[in-house]
Amino acid sequence: MYLDGASAEYLDAVLKVNIEFADTTVHVSNISDALVQYVVAQYIKAHPGADLDVVLNTLSQEKGSLNIVLGDTYGESREYSIAAARLKKLYQTKPMELSFNDVKANVSDIMETRCSVLAQQYKAESVEFSISGGFAQYTFNFARPTAYSQLNQASLRGRYLKPLQLRYADYGACRPIIEELLGSLSIDGYRYIYKSKGGNDISAAIPWSMIN
Repeated sequence: MYLDGASAEYLDAVLKVNIEFADTTVHVSNISDALVQYVVAQYIKAHPGADLDVVLNTLSQEKGSLNIVLGDTYGESREYSIAAARLKKLYQTKPMELSFNDVKANVSDIMETRCSVLAQQYKAESVEFSISGGFAQYTFNFARPTAYSQLNQASLRGRYLKPLQLRYADYGACRPIIEELLGSLSIDGYRYIYKSKGGNDISAAIPWSMIN
C-alpha cells in the first residue's frame, strides 16, 4: 500500500497531521513546500462544508497553523507548516496562482526518479522523462532495434497497462488526490516510447480512462 499510517492531533493551536509512506519510491526530500500547499489547496477545495469552516475559523481565531509531517521508508521526515491565514488563502486561490509552474516541475522531477528503475527492468540504455502533449512520457533508448522488434503499439501498451492499474490500486484512499493533482497539471495519462539508432520508434499512450 501507499501509506504505512496517518494520524492527526490538535494541540496549542497547531493541527498536526502525520503521514508515513510505505511506497519505497517516495523520498520526502523531493517534496517541496509549494507542492504540499498545492495539494492541500486541492483537498480543501474538494471538501467544503461545516467541518472545514470550523477548522479554518478555529485556527484563524487562535492564530494557529496546519503542520504536515511526512515520513518515508528511509527514515527521513520533513515538516511543512501552513499558517491559518495562508490556509484560508489556499482555499480561495485558483490553482494557476499557486506556484503552478514550480509545482509542475516538482511533480516532473518526482516522476523522473522512476527512470533508472524502468531502464534496469526493461534493459534499456537509458530512460528519459518529460511531460509532453498532455502525457507523462517515458522514452526508452535501446542499443539495438531488435530489443523491441517483437512489439507493436498494442503489445507495448499492454506491457505497461496492468502495472499502472496495480500501482493506482495500491494508492488506496490517496488515489483520488494523486489523480486530481496530475489532472490539474494537464496530465491526461502516460505515454511510453521505444527508440534506438537505426530503428523505428513505437509509442503507446495510456489515458486515465484505460487505467480506471
